[in-house]
Amino acid sequence: MICRSIKGFTLVELLVVISILGVLAAALTTQVTKAREAARAMKCKTNLKNLAQAALAYAVDDHPRRAGDWMPSASMPWAGSHEGSWVEKVKGSYARVYHHNPGWVSWTWSGGASLWRGQPTQPQSGATRPACFHGDAGVTYHSLSNGVLWNYVGADIASYVCEAHRDVCKRKGVHSHSRPIRRSYVMNGYFGFDYRAGSASTAVGRTVKIDSLSSRGNAAALLMFAELPAFKVRGNRFEEWIDTTTDASDGVLQTHLARYYYDEGQKKWVTIDPSEEIIGFNHRVAKRRVAHVAFADGHVDGIPEPEKLTESLLKDLTCLLCNGVDVPADLENWSSARHTHVK
Repeated sequence: MICRSIKGFTLVELLVVISILGVLAAALTTQVTKAREAARAMKCKTNLKNLAQAALAYAVDDHPRRAGDWMPSASMPWAGSHEGSWVEKVKGSYARVYHHNPGWVSWTWSGGASLWRGQPTQPQSGATRPACFHGDAGVTYHSLSNGVLWNYVGADIASYVCEAHRDVCKRKGVHSHSRPIRRSYVMNGYFGFDYRAGSASTAVGRTVKIDSLSSRGNAAALLMFAELPAFKVRGNRFEEWIDTTTDASDGVLQTHLARYYYDEGQKKWVTIDPSEEIIGFNHRVAKRRVAHVAFADGHVDGIPEPEKLTESLLKDLTCLLCNGVDVPADLENWSSARHTHVK
């Protein structure tokens, strides 16, 4: 009888094989993660491109006056809805009539104001559901479908959502089936929003004609759309953070805006200085975060986070972009450029 010994793997050999498999798995996982992030970045850029092209297409289209709604032809869409009421002569008598000029996304009237012939007669401000990026599914959908760009993007709700932003919202407990994320973008307040304070009854309008996009210089430097921030600066790095307050939900990117409108009574340009918001750096490229933005000439670009990361620098950067000022290559000059060109 011949006895053959059976030789198995030694412990060292098994550990070597496991180590090799681990390295291969890690490499594969890294590549898959990079590919997924690249796909999300491409989709986000495509969304911004679609919104920018939709805004320009809207501007060259005719906008006939309708009951209560009006926007001159050859005008860019407003960043925010304008609500107002004033006295008009109707059927031989004077009455306060409500007017609504929707922005790229629309506010939705929630009732509470007096009605005249079934229509609200007071401004929505103070009694509205804002054009929030999350929340009640019907309201958030209504804010998009009643915005002026809805038909120009083919009524495609996916054009308003970035997967990177939605994932952070899920992890922070903001996104749910009944309260979904509907929008991941904001429009530069330069293009007009209702910044009234208190109980003012007449909305302040601002119309930017398409042929005046280069009035401050290069339209390619004037930001039109940006991402909602899904990260906030903590110390010298970004941390996941979602702001669900009204200021961050209204669809308008607000910052210091120079020469916002010309006051005929005072015979001077008026500059407004609302709460300073920042663009969202929601995508990672290599070891740096990148913000995707669409400019007034229709092109989309990625802006890497500054090497010296502070909230103050991000506010300076946002202000320069929103005012159409070329951003200096040296970030140490951002603040001085802001104070020199944004007055």
